[in-house]
Amino acid sequence: MQVQGDATNMMVCWTPGTSDMALVPWPDATMQSNNYRSSALACYTEVRKGSFEHRKTVIFILAMTMIVRDKCPAEAVHETLLGLAEYRDGCPDDMPGICG
Repeated sequence: MQVQGDATNMMVCWTPGTSDMALVPWPDATMQSNNYRSSALACYTEVRKGSFEHRKTVIFILAMTMIVRDKCPAEAVHETLLGLAEYRDGCPDDMPGICG
């Protein structure tokens, strides 16, 4: 998967307990986020205004929240977040989906 954007212009939307999740452009003019129960990232001013390193930290905390608290499959969370520049930057080069 190629980078689709970053946490300043994309929301991650998901339904807890499922692999139903997507990166949705922000602002969400098409209301695609209404198809999910939860959303985060660009829809919050403090995320949009944060530094790249701050956004990277927020994304990794969000990933753990989605996996542990919301019981979303780890592979689905990883595949979805690969579309964010901050997430890719924080993953090792040999992580599935990162190299080649």
